[in-house]
Amino acid sequence: MRKKLTVVVPVLALLATVALASAREAKEELPAGPVRDRHELMKGIGDNAKIIGDAMKSGDFGPVGGAAEKIQASAAKILPLFPEGSTDPKSRAKPEIWTHWSKFETDAKDLEKTAAALAAAAKSGGGVPTAAKTMFGSCKSCHDQFRVPEKD
Repeated sequence: MRKKLTVVVPVLALLATVALASAREAKEELPAGPVRDRHELMKGIGDNAKIIGDAMKSGDFGPVGGAAEKIQASAAKILPLFPEGSTDPKSRAKPEIWTHWSKFETDAKDLEKTAAALAAAAKSGGGVPTAAKTMFGSCKSCHDQFRVPEKD
């Protein structure tokens, strides 16, 4: 048993080190600053959207209000993370963001508004599916226009 541990423990330590290095390397693929910051913000929005989507599928709307409030707060932070010229080959942001800024601005504000409406619906207990559908429509509209599709 002791012999097994002397082999297993170093192997686990090595695996942990490799995993941490890989995670650090993946994060470093995007340059520091607005490109990485907006990626992290959008990932957070996506994580909360998944919570809402899962709640819609299960019919348990309990987590919807909190997740919608987090999306609302994040949506309010979107625009400053897209200063003109903040592009990178690894970013999925389309150049149309800057050539159609007023539309992009409207879409970001629409997400904030529809997320607030979803949070209010969750608190009142009525109209949650409709409000969720509207909020997800805001996400889709912006992504269709301003985000490069994910590669398979």
